[in-house]
Amino acid sequence: MPLGGVSNKTTVATNENGYYMVYPSDRYGFNNPDSEWDAEQVEWLLTGDSFTEGEAVNPGEDVAGQIRLITKQPTINVGRGGNGPLIELAELREYAELVKPKKVLWLYFEGNDLKGDLQGEKLNPILMQYMEDGFSQNLINRQKEVDSRLSEYIDSRLREYMVSAQAGAQAHEQLYRTRWIRLNAIRSMIGFEVDVDDPLFAKILIKAKAHVEGWGGELYFIYLPEYSRYKKVEVSHNDFGKKSEVIDLVKRLNIPVIDIHQETFADHPDPLSLFPFSLSGHYNADGYAEVAKAIVDSVKEHEEQNNK
Repeated sequence: MPLGGVSNKTTVATNENGYYMVYPSDRYGFNNPDSEWDAEQVEWLLTGDSFTEGEAVNPGEDVAGQIRLITKQPTINVGRGGNGPLIELAELREYAELVKPKKVLWLYFEGNDLKGDLQGEKLNPILMQYMEDGFSQNLINRQKEVDSRLSEYIDSRLREYMVSAQAGAQAHEQLYRTRWIRLNAIRSMIGFEVDVDDPLFAKILIKAKAHVEGWGGELYFIYLPEYSRYKKVEVSHNDFGKKSEVIDLVKRLNIPVIDIHQETFADHPDPLSLFPFSLSGHYNADGYAEVAKAIVDSVKEHEEQNNK
């Protein structure tokens, strides 16, 4: 099961800010300058979903790119759209152990990490094997195979799309997607399906922490807020998305938490301005920059306290 994308290819994603997200993928199919993998010591590594990948902005405007800009330190991003906790754990096993970063940032998005992503991932027998010590697909040495399989998949999906469009199914597909998006938005607003009590989530974080500490690094849990939290007139920010429950769980595991709502959005005069055209979606370049700054400042403060 591939975890990265097609390597060394121009990669195009959504248009949320008035331009398409376009980046040249690195040797493993991720959104990084390829030379970051050659650094003698990688300082930062980020794992997460599309918010980590940098959806909707130009290369270098994503969180990892902004951290590179602020710190001038080697930073690797293995985030990919659609990832959930199990895939993010798998990425640590497959890619992070190669470079042994000092700081691993686990970017948790409240919009779907526990509202669907984990529920689907745990049905995948390959992903569940990452809960076993020592399991690996050896993806770091199988990129040619990954590229071939993904290219075949992309070509087959393009052919299916063309056939469906010619058969007049495009309108039906669009209607289905619209209904799904609306249903997902409703669930998001009421905090539906956030299963903090799923024991697998805690076990995944325990495994991730052990992996990172095994090579002498430190794991940080970054809580990313979603758009609808700020669109509503009245909202209990601790209860929304079960934020306080998620954060309390992570703290009980002795993993440092950086609450981006509290550090960035809560005191911002216009939090919606950190989203594309103040509309629902990913963060814009300003939003990602604010997130990166909060992370760097919080990690620095954490390290200073530990060194006292």
